[in-house]
Amino acid sequence: MESVSFVFSDRATVPGFLGLDVQEEMIGHILEVKPDKILLVCDQQADALHADYFCPLLPGGAAAPGEIGYGDIGGCSWSELPAVEKKVLPPGDECKSWDHLSELIRWAFDVGTTKKSLVVAFGGGALLNITGLFASILFRGTKLMYVPTTFLAMHDVVTSLKTSICYDGRKNNIGSFYAPLKILIDVGFCSTLPRGELFSGVGELAKNAALMGGKHAEGFVAALSKERVDSAHGGSGEEFVLDRETLMGLLRLGIEAKMSVLRVDAYEKNSGMIFEYGHTVSHAIEKAYGDGVVPHGLGVTYGMLSSSFAAERLGIMAPEDRQKHDDLCWLLLKRWPLPEPKPSVETVMALAMRDSKRGLTSEADDEISDVLLRKMGDIVPTKTNMLSKFPCSLVAEWLVSMGFPSSEGASPIPEVKAVADSECEALLESVNSLDDTELAAQGFEPMTVGFANRVCAAERHGQPLVIKRYTDLVFLRLSPEAIGAVDSLAGEAGVGPRVFHSSPRGLVMERLEGRTLEEADMHRGDLPLLGAVAQALARLHQLPPPKVSEGGPMLWRTVDKMLEVAAQRPDLWPAEGMPGLGPVLVEVMRAKQTLVAHQAKVVLGHGDFKPSNVIFHAGSAKLIDFELGGPNYRGFDLMKAFRTANGFSEPSMRHFMGAYLAGVGEGCSAEDVDALMQEARTFEPFTWLEAAIFFLTLPQFKPEETARWHRLAADRWAKFEEARGRLQMDRLSRAAAHRPTSF
Repeated sequence: MESVSFVFSDRATVPGFLGLDVQEEMIGHILEVKPDKILLVCDQQADALHADYFCPLLPGGAAAPGEIGYGDIGGCSWSELPAVEKKVLPPGDECKSWDHLSELIRWAFDVGTTKKSLVVAFGGGALLNITGLFASILFRGTKLMYVPTTFLAMHDVVTSLKTSICYDGRKNNIGSFYAPLKILIDVGFCSTLPRGELFSGVGELAKNAALMGGKHAEGFVAALSKERVDSAHGGSGEEFVLDRETLMGLLRLGIEAKMSVLRVDAYEKNSGMIFEYGHTVSHAIEKAYGDGVVPHGLGVTYGMLSSSFAAERLGIMAPEDRQKHDDLCWLLLKRWPLPEPKPSVETVMALAMRDSKRGLTSEADDEISDVLLRKMGDIVPTKTNMLSKFPCSLVAEWLVSMGFPSSEGASPIPEVKAVADSECEALLESVNSLDDTELAAQGFEPMTVGFANRVCAAERHGQPLVIKRYTDLVFLRLSPEAIGAVDSLAGEAGVGPRVFHSSPRGLVMERLEGRTLEEADMHRGDLPLLGAVAQALARLHQLPPPKVSEGGPMLWRTVDKMLEVAAQRPDLWPAEGMPGLGPVLVEVMRAKQTLVAHQAKVVLGHGDFKPSNVIFHAGSAKLIDFELGGPNYRGFDLMKAFRTANGFSEPSMRHFMGAYLAGVGEGCSAEDVDALMQEARTFEPFTWLEAAIFFLTLPQFKPEETARWHRLAADRWAKFEEARGRLQMDRLSRAAAHRPTSF
């Protein structure tokens, strides 16, 4: 067997072994790790075609020790061979279900699996996907080896750390990244592959050929020119056959293509996303037909045609370059037309709009995303993940051109369902007047109660909703006519949830999938998450402020209003821990002068950009709670995202700043990041000052908790003074560093 090294950046280097008819060597590699038990997981197709492959390891698999020659393989005597437990799952994506994952876990513990056991995945790509996920969660990670039996799995599945199952009608939306101990490839398995399976593997190579161009395209075309009809099948033309040497050559090309990229992007979040080319529409077509009808690689090749169609319509790909691209695809597709009857355009589009990648590019409701090419070997770059978004109508138009039927007068693009204003007002009244028990009885889900609002979830007409009912405290910071203005603008721009109804009473908006971030999320070095949050903030900052929100920076508008309210009741001012009103007013005046001197940049700001106001889902971030939104200092938002009582993570903050600068189209050099970091640090004292003043006003609204508000105001004031001192020391240090030295 020849050795192949699978290098996944700094995450893992996995030894691989490649050969033809290498059963004995395969078993040797498995026994070499000396497991106490082998969990052999295979699919029905692999079990039916190759049941005897691991026969020497199974009970009764050999008449006597040494008869087949495996007595000393892997340093094991025959009596020391580990026990082997076998589990057979259905073929294809049918096996990639929650039920089968649960079944595997129960089986593993029923047969006495330990941390010294070895999981061997023996089958096609789907089987490897679910078995990899199973191994990754068993004991928080169990030894795993891949033995792929399909051509697709040999060059496309094992060259990725991704594992997955399909859930709720979606493709690959639950999974993990996990490295096997070894990858063992016997190309001899390809001689028994059904026509569709071989087609599927070659289809993913068509994708590589289009992405890479050059020798990958040349190798693909040359290989398909060698295709022959196997005489064993009577020359019927039903079998697609490539000789073993050609398959070995294609296999090496496929592995080389994937590893050239994944060696620098193991998690496939940035450059590695190019291998999603064609997959958005592919997954939808495959799901629309039903599992196993359209082989995955064939679906991908059809998906590539939809992407080239969109690229030409967008003026990205020249007609002659599209022709070359599509000719390459049709080399394969002419041998495999899509089955009739085709599913409807509406069915395919509905599935495409639920693709697991959705949200990574913050698509609008009428947009979809995929990798796009200018020509073969020339990928359209994007600032983050190589995905480009474009109108859904282009995909729908391509589907129609391919003969997919469309319902008369129906829109192929699913829309967010609107809710009538009268119904929204009724929802707001319910949230205002009913207690949690009464709300639950009427189908509401109480979520949070904040200083200025009460939030519940509900569903109407199939649309998940969030209902936010404001209290009078909201008017301490926001004028009635401005309520919902920034929320609505952000929703229309895809930065926040879509708002269906807005009034001084509150908001009714779509409910977003995902989780609310916590402070720790911004400091633990999760680069994709930080990048997504930075990009969302950058998009908000580039929007024009709504007319009703125009004016000076919101920071000082709200601070001035809160101080005016606090000054009305000097008897409620804290007796200790805070200076009097006069010194506080002086600090506010100094802060304003500082920002004027620094010419701090004003944008459409969030105003309360803390982690709990970010929803993260599927690699994408959206913002919520825009009550303080309006013209504001961008540095205030940037610092609010990272400000904690215990400081912040410098590396995480620097990565965030770099991603933000890329999002707003500014320079991203180390010097640019340094400058933005300094701009943000300038605002740390002011974030604490604003919080202290806010708590000074609360005794007038919730007097029963006055002692608590006084403690919080004093705490925030102390943090303001500490942050102000650090900022002053930092400025002195930087000034000293730039002062000429005299000798």
